Amino acid sequence: MTTSLSLDRRAFLKTGTTAGTGLLIGFRLPAFTSSAEDQEKKNPNPLNAWVHITPDNHVSLIFGKSEMGQGIMTALPMILAEELSLEWSKVKIEQAPTNPAIYNHGTGGSGSVAGSWLPLRQAGAAAREMLTSAAAQRWNVNRDTCVAKDGGVLHGARKNFLTYGELAEDAAKLPIPDFKTVPLKNSDDFTIVGHDKRRYEGSAKATGKAVFGIDARMPGMQYAVIARCPVFGGKVKSFDATKAKAVPGVKDVIAIDAVPQGAFTAGGVAVLADNSWAAMQGRKALEITWDEGPHAAESTEWLHNQFAENAAKTGKVVRNDGDADAALVGAAKKVDAVYEFPFAAHATMEPMNCTVHIRPDGAEAWVPTQAPQWAQDIIVGISGLPRDKVIVNTTLMGGGFGRRYMGDFVMEAAQIAKVTGKPVQVLWTREDDMQHDFYRPSSYHKMAGAVDAQGSLAAVEAFPDFDFD
Repeated sequence: MTTSLSLDRRAFLKTGTTAGTGLLIGFRLPAFTSSAEDQEKKNPNPLNAWVHITPDNHVSLIFGKSEMGQGIMTALPMILAEELSLEWSKVKIEQAPTNPAIYNHGTGGSGSVAGSWLPLRQAGAAAREMLTSAAAQRWNVNRDTCVAKDGGVLHGARKNFLTYGELAEDAAKLPIPDFKTVPLKNSDDFTIVGHDKRRYEGSAKATGKAVFGIDARMPGMQYAVIARCPVFGGKVKSFDATKAKAVPGVKDVIAIDAVPQGAFTAGGVAVLADNSWAAMQGRKALEITWDEGPHAAESTEWLHNQFAENAAKTGKVVRNDGDADAALVGAAKKVDAVYEFPFAAHATMEPMNCTVHIRPDGAEAWVPTQAPQWAQDIIVGISGLPRDKVIVNTTLMGGGFGRRYMGDFVMEAAQIAKVTGKPVQVLWTREDDMQHDFYRPSSYHKMAGAVDAQGSLAAVEAFPDFDFD
């Protein structure tokens, strides 16, 4: 789950030189992690977001969150703009580069807005207070007579007005406010948060200008699709690529190993081609003999029977209030029910994909990922390159749902790119995604309930155990 992080002065950085001139305030947004304490132990100052105000009056929010259609490119600038007293559309979004030595990335658990709410408000309020103080000093007036408004500071008595850009460099020289006590706007005064706004990236998506992972294009790029064993845990026994290589556009056919731990890839045979269609047709032409492994006999029917057999056994009693068996036997009415749920794929709207180019002197990737640092770790491990030589560009993505927090599709692209030395885009088809996803578990629930003559609940019995509080 995403945890709320306490913020203190050491979690913030202000500098007027790191990103050029102007005011830059760095702060921390909670990453998708097990605990705030763990993050603090790993890195005592894990910055992952910045507010940058330049002298030419540009306000940017630089952050390490991933936009997958959930709207954080709209919601997070709204929160920041509210405290800055700035029209939210004036806040530009910049995707932060992946650099785990400085800050933590990760988007998941439906926690981006909830976890970012307080840090973003504090960062915006801090910038507002510093800019207001800078204006008061510039005019040599009492600070209480100045107010932040419409992207600048207004001096009520003289009707003087300076934009944030005009004040940015002066504000950068001032001490950082205490973020624990910096004044936040009263929610009754909100004019942005809680009000409908157009999606930040909506226009680009509607006009086709938005760049998703699947839109990545590099000179000399090859497309790859992978034939994976239809049974989990299976592997390639042998294959003949003759017919596949005869398909126009197909350039090569290579085998890649499974990675059982970490990325949990299936391995298989990759077909590389000049275009995605040729790669898919080449895969169809492959002649593969699979070693289906120890799970070859498993099926939906087999799993159902396993569930039913286990549900019929006497299980471990987790909770026992009263004598449910006796109440069920003597009840006026008894109801038996079985609820069974199949495996369910995430079914992201944009098919899974990853583009990687590994060169002798460095590597670069274009990944629709919820975990850019993990993607970087994977490419570092496969390439053997230093971390600072591996660049991961986090793209827009057509749905994530947690599926894109996994690293299997990145591992596959890195494995192939390492062999070819060329830019490679690994594409999953819809069928690939349904067959090789990380599924919601299948489950089976057997329940019995009873009511007495007055219609009141008399007993409930369940396998597995439910919490009925």
